[in-house]
Amino acid sequence: MWILAVILHALYYISPAYAANSFALLLGGGKPIDSGKNFRDGRRILGDGKTWRGLFVGLLFGFLFGLMWYFFSQSGPLNEVYYGIFDFRITDPFFGFYLATGALLADIIKSFFKRRLGIKRGRPFWGVDQLDFVLGALLFAYLLAPTFIILEEFIFLIIITPAMHLFGNLLGYKSKIKDVWW
Repeated sequence: MWILAVILHALYYISPAYAANSFALLLGGGKPIDSGKNFRDGRRILGDGKTWRGLFVGLLFGFLFGLMWYFFSQSGPLNEVYYGIFDFRITDPFFGFYLATGALLADIIKSFFKRRLGIKRGRPFWGVDQLDFVLGALLFAYLLAPTFIILEEFIFLIIITPAMHLFGNLLGYKSKIKDVWW
């Protein structure tokens, strides 16, 4: 039963970051954050894949997802859910915003380094593409949010996120949202 609590609490906790990352891709587009400019090495700063609309949509959906959990944990069905050290109450209404901000900033930073390494938009950067946003989200939330996860949850998220990322990308590819399966 304890392992089930680890899994559920970890997914519950990180879900605003997953939402931010997914909705930024699904509803993004438009003007690139770097305005099409190049870095001093002649390569794009970020590329066309990092847009203002994607950033704002991702932040909004991450915040709304976290706010939903906040309200459920304050007065709804998650108010009394405990299992050992797992407290499903969220005490900060901005916790989803913290996770979303960390996730999207990490993804933007990753794009900057991909361009520096000569990796074109849409090309894989194995390992980094799958973990950048979750590590950024956890770091940012660790610094700002009063809630926490334990080591076992962190390990679970590092293991499951690449599989979920691949599944989401395959689904996006099959539904013609993405041009590549990775």
